[in-house]
Amino acid sequence: MRVSRRPRTLGTTGIPMMHRNQGHAMTTSQQQLPEGARYCADTFNGAIASAALSAAWEIGLLDELDQRRRLDIAEFAEQRDAHPHTVRAILIALSSRRIVSLDPERETAETDVGFDDAFRARAFFYWLTRGCGELLTTLPVKVVNSLRQGGFVRRDARAISVACRNITQTFFDPPLRDMIDSLELGTVADLGCGGGERLLMLAALKPEARLIGVDMSTSAITVAREAVREAGVQDRVTLTQDDFVTMGPRPEYAKVDTVTCFLMGHDLWPRQDCVRTLRRLRTVFPNVRNLILGDTCRSTGLDGPEHPLFTLGFETVHSVMGQLLPTIDEWSTAIEEGGWRIADRHLLDVPAFSFIDRLTPA
Repeated sequence: MRVSRRPRTLGTTGIPMMHRNQGHAMTTSQQQLPEGARYCADTFNGAIASAALSAAWEIGLLDELDQRRRLDIAEFAEQRDAHPHTVRAILIALSSRRIVSLDPERETAETDVGFDDAFRARAFFYWLTRGCGELLTTLPVKVVNSLRQGGFVRRDARAISVACRNITQTFFDPPLRDMIDSLELGTVADLGCGGGERLLMLAALKPEARLIGVDMSTSAITVAREAVREAGVQDRVTLTQDDFVTMGPRPEYAKVDTVTCFLMGHDLWPRQDCVRTLRRLRTVFPNVRNLILGDTCRSTGLDGPEHPLFTLGFETVHSVMGQLLPTIDEWSTAIEEGGWRIADRHLLDVPAFSFIDRLTPA
């Protein structure tokens, strides 16, 4: 089932450039570039705009524009104790992709035709430039086998967590709500619960259900516990520190009838490890009726220029890390071998090659 639409491709405009005509004062005009130079300029400017979009989200600039649609650059900088020239530079970079437009004096900015799509997709850019930025800037080193030792890949775990949380809430949660709306849920275990956002969503959607959040991170459990307390649902939600890959049976797990797991499944591969984990879940949760799994797969059938949003970055980063990404067909056969059958499947347009499966014991 198609549950989202792929963002349209945005047009590109050149930034007004300064040039000097012989015998005349410097003036500003639209620089006309040959086709090849325009192509290279767009590629270069897109890289800058990606970093600018991430920065604009982190400093609150995108949210301000989303709410007000227009802002005064000096006023924003003063309110946020931000360097005004850097704020302006970020906005100019965004204007190269028509995310915003600036007045001729570059004192104010307002949303342009690409803003809403870019705002909705902002977490993908944050994942790439903030979460995986060091990996990309040191890519030549990652090619040399002798240097691929120990912790040779460093990513910003906090930034990736922030990005994945937004991606899940924006693109995965709406079809998840549709999928479970008609299900009778008694006790739900959310594996990799993070800060508890999905637990709170499920608590609101299914007030009769009890919930168990499972995460291997102590800090994540701490954040989730505070979120649960603030939401006032601590009577229905418990939190457990456990490792998805090595977890074993517990008394509280015997009550679980539904298990959810999002954006973690590809970490279970290679195939034999994935199959083993899927089988073990039947033992860990002996009364489970539904396993709801959401993840992004490796693409198939794409030519170079056809790569959609996120796919190229997702696959490049995991290739550098030496981590296998399964295709949707490889997932399907592993699920069957792991002792489950696919009762319902939703395919997402964004992120492309992503799915939400509701599995039942075979």
